[in-house]
Amino acid sequence: MAESLVWKGKALTETMREAQKLGVNATMSECVIHAKSNHSWQNRTGVLEGSLGVAEFAREVPGGVEGSWGSQDVRYALIHELGGVIVPIRAKALAIPQEGGGVRFVKSVTIPARPYLRPAADVTYPALGSNIGKAYRALGGGGGSSGGNSRA
Repeated sequence: MAESLVWKGKALTETMREAQKLGVNATMSECVIHAKSNHSWQNRTGVLEGSLGVAEFAREVPGGVEGSWGSQDVRYALIHELGGVIVPIRAKALAIPQEGGGVRFVKSVTIPARPYLRPAADVTYPALGSNIGKAYRALGGGGGSSGGNSRA
């Protein structure tokens, strides 16, 4: 009996690239879920949590696959994540409304970091390889060659 090897490299590459996209999308979705439900700050309005999502689903780029997720269309999202100092741009002071009425004027306000994106990434990114593997198997991947008389 003759041994043969049939290499389906192009099909393997296409399956792997599709698995990469599915794995990246699954990982980004897990990040969004984690960021929405595991943060240290008290949610008052739901606006920041509601802004979390996959911004760009995974797509092919030179050298691989990329996508993006995070907070969209909320101006204070970045300072909430990283912290920072807010200073007036067009005025001499910031006006801070006070409980019970009135306003307090200050030169700056320091916002402490309250990260919600980075911790979600720290928890979920290690599963990226596993998510790609699961997607590859679900797509029927398992090898690009076969030995013996069978064909892949």
